[in-house]
Amino acid sequence: RLEVRLETGRTHQIRVHLAHLGHPVVGDATYGGRGARIRKTGSGAPAAVATFPRQALHATRLSLEHPVSGRALAVESAPAPDMRGLIDALRAASAGIR
Repeated sequence: RLEVRLETGRTHQIRVHLAHLGHPVVGDATYGGRGARIRKTGSGAPAAVATFPRQALHATRLSLEHPVSGRALAVESAPAPDMRGLIDALRAASAGIR
């Protein structure tokens, strides 16, 4: 899991930069994360990654300035159940690596 703060708000910014660093977003067919490989751990992590149906991106908090009023706006959201399942599978796999 990463905490990322956007500098420019440009489309695909997170996906492009992570792919360039050799760590594409899970489920991102465009920038190389669809076939992400996970070290064999004897857990369900490889299957969870291989079958995740979308890009593994979630914005827990979005903050912006309202374009008309100029007021600061913030919205928060918990991860969807499929994202929670992926996080849990990866967390369980990393516990077995230590």
